[in-house]
Amino acid sequence: MKSIVPRFQITAIDSLDQSTSDTRLASTIYAFDVPLHEQNPFTTSAGDGLKGTRVVWHFHQTDPAGNSPKEIHQKWNDGFWIEANPTHPLAICKNAFERNEWMVRQTKMGMPSMQETHIGLHESNTRKAAVLNALGHPLKGYIRGDRWITWVFDEAAATDAALYDDPRLYERFPDAAISYAKAAILGHVAMITAIKNIQFARVEHRGRTALIGRDMPKDKLDQLERLLYRKSSSVAPTIIERSPR
Repeated sequence: MKSIVPRFQITAIDSLDQSTSDTRLASTIYAFDVPLHEQNPFTTSAGDGLKGTRVVWHFHQTDPAGNSPKEIHQKWNDGFWIEANPTHPLAICKNAFERNEWMVRQTKMGMPSMQETHIGLHESNTRKAAVLNALGHPLKGYIRGDRWITWVFDEAAATDAALYDDPRLYERFPDAAISYAKAAILGHVAMITAIKNIQFARVEHRGRTALIGRDMPKDKLDQLERLLYRKSSSVAPTIIERSPR
């Protein structure tokens, strides 16, 4: 399914595709309905000085609605634009990733920056809690359990929490910020899982050895396409232009 709502302007094509090795950004571009490049969805490499597996994701220059991965990439790295457009779906996607990372760090550090409280809406899914926080629902505190942390919000977060769990969220509200943020943060999980299934070929050259990515098994690539949900919409097209500096 393809979107007809361009969130970003079309940019000049300066290459056959737009690529990124930032998996968070890649999953966000996909959440904005820009498809992976059909003939070359990714390239991989490992070994020879690289730490772990390096995957570069390749996207078509634009989707049928005109969403440009290059424009999304530029705004993602533009702190001024993110700060000036806090309610834009892209800003919320990026903030959701940052809040998720902050929550994970807090958990590992023993929650030094928060207080324990039981009053409010309880949420034990950290990714969901990060999306709620990015949508503007402040964290009140946490509850420490034997196996996980439960995050506590004001009861005002209940509506968005219910929307996040709605199995028809993308169908009912395809252009809501919560749809983009959920698609991006869950798409990131799918991409990380896909990376673990990439196969490698061993290459030796002048006494040095490298592992070069081969084709991902087709069933795994198909699975990735199913997990990375592409939304559709019947809303009239609108374009968000770059904010002046």
